[in-house]
This record gives sequence, C-alpha cells and structure tokens, in this order.
Amino acid sequence: MAEQGFENRPVERILISRAMPGMELARDIYSRNNQVILNSGAILDAQKISKIMFYAVDTITVYKQAAPETNLTLSQQLKSSVEFREFSRHYDHTVSALKDQMNKVITENAEIDEDFLMGEVDRMIVASGGKSRIFSMLHCIRDYDELTYMHSVNVSLICNCFAKWLGMNEEEQRVMTLAGLLHDVGKTSIPKEILHKPDSLTPEEYAIVRTHTRKGYDMLRDKHLDERIKMTVLQHHERADGSGYPYGKTADQIDNFAMITAIADVYDAMTSDRLYRPRICPFDVVRSFESDGYDKFDPQFLVPLLEQISEVYMNHTVRLSDDKIGKIVLMNKSELSKPIVQVDDKFVDLSRQREVKITEIL
Repeated sequence: MAEQGFENRPVERILISRAMPGMELARDIYSRNNQVILNSGAILDAQKISKIMFYAVDTITVYKQAAPETNLTLSQQLKSSVEFREFSRHYDHTVSALKDQMNKVITENAEIDEDFLMGEVDRMIVASGGKSRIFSMLHCIRDYDELTYMHSVNVSLICNCFAKWLGMNEEEQRVMTLAGLLHDVGKTSIPKEILHKPDSLTPEEYAIVRTHTRKGYDMLRDKHLDERIKMTVLQHHERADGSGYPYGKTADQIDNFAMITAIADVYDAMTSDRLYRPRICPFDVVRSFESDGYDKFDPQFLVPLLEQISEVYMNHTVRLSDDKIGKIVLMNKSELSKPIVQVDDKFVDLSRQREVKITEIL
C-alpha cells in the first residue's frame, strides 16, 4: 500500500538527483542542523532543487505524479497540439497577407495597411498562447521552406517579444512589431535567382543583395509610417562598431528600433534552415552573440534579450554533443550558452564540462 501524505495523496521518497521541476514537496526539508530549507507544499523549480543540493540533502519526499502517457518532448507535444495547428493556420495567413500588401505597394504604390497587418500578427500571438511560447512555436515551424516573407513574419514575432521584454509601452510594441514585419521589404526588388541561390554568392551578387536596405527605404519613404519603421528598413544591417551597411554607422548613430530588429534578424536567420546550410542550434547562436556580439550590437539591448531567449528553453529536451539526451534545468547567468542539463540522474554543468555542448533542441 502506497504511503500517504498529509492530504491523503500518495507520496514517494526519491533521490534528490531524481527531483524534477514541477514536483510538489510532501514533507518539510531540514538541513543537518535542523533548519527548515523548504516547507511541504513547495513546488520545485531549478532554483529550489539547487538549494536542496547545496545543503547536501540526499532524499526528499514528494507527492506522486501521474505517469505521462508518452515520452514526447515538449516540441513533439507542441506540434501535435490544437494550439500549434491554430498558430500554423494564422502564420500561413499572415505570410500571404504580407505578400499581398507588398505587391500592392509595388504595383499600385498603395499605402501600408498597418491595422490589417497588426491584426494578423495579433491573431498569431493569441494563438501561440503568449510571448513565452512564441519561440517554441517558431522552433516547430522551422520545417517550413524559408522565404523572405516567412522570415519577415518570424522577425515580427521575435520583435514583439523583445519589445515586451524591454518594457516598451503599447505604441512602441506596435511600432517594433511592424518594423520587424517590414524590415526586409527591399528584398522584393532583388532577383529571386540571387536570393534563392543555393551556392555562395559572387561579390557582384552580394553587392546587389546589399542594396535591399536602401531600396526598401525608398519604397516606404513617402508612406504614412512611423519614422522608426523606415529607419529600421534602412539601418537593420548597420552594426555598432561601424562594420555594417549601407553607411557604416556606429552605435549612437543607429536607431534603437533598427538595432533591436538587427538582433532579431540575425537570431532568426541563424536558427532557420537555409538552402546552403541547416539551422543552427539556438545555444550556438547565443554563444556566438556572447563571444562576438557585444561589439556589433548595443549591450543595453543584447544582454537582456539573450537572457530572455535562454529562459525560453528551460525544461526543453536537448541533445548533447556526446549524443546524450537531457533536459535543461538551470541557466548559468554568466554564460547563457552553457546551462545545466539533467541527464538521467546526473546534472551536467556545461560551463564546467566545456568539451560538451548542446547540439539540438528536441
């Protein structure tokens, strides 16, 4: 007969190495000198588990959890959910709507219907379940073939998350989202055979691609749009150290919205499949930002955004470079690309085991 807790619910005593976020304590936990560490009823998270481990407590008593019906990863569960199907439907609709809008701008010199486009994006955000799940939705939707319009929709959603994480007001969130959505409009004037070329571009072809920022700005210059959107279209390839284009501007000369969009643009480009390479693991992208990004991007935006991006992947199942499968349970604030991963009953601190890294989010 199973042991019962104070609430007449079955409990079990487990090794602390088996503790998982979401478990509920059924007994108080005491230190060796009889001080209360955590009270019964506390819901475990990575921080609480770490605290227990710091006190060298070997076992804890928790309420038994219902056995999961499957061993699906979070991504697999998400892909099979009603929410993801609804998000995908709105995503496809937004891609088509953006394409139609830009065709009207090109062929009829029409104005951008901001309210219409924001309505499309808002429906995606609602379908996703909120900003914390948007990155997971986009991670699942990476199976789609990459197109300029899809990239623009991705960047708009990422910019919307960034705006909220940075504490922007509603008007700024709207401008930030539209800036992400329209940042690459100039690519509609670049020949498709260059944009979709599977091989490396020649210097001449690359020079043509680089014209998309000025061409996009010229397309929108006389439209009734917020000036920050126009500056984003023009400046999203500028870099803080002056190494960007089209004008080689430095940090204080680059519009803040353009700088934030630049981070979103690079993140999405690197984590999406391309004709010439597969997607890059988000933690490799974070590592690249940590090692090389602070010269290129304004740290006042990059630091909080990397922290938030990393937190998105808490509790996700990952594959390590030694081919082991584990779950991210704690972030290392000093090195976000090297979290702590639980593999079976062991905790692997990637900031210490530097020969191991995350290669894939499952």
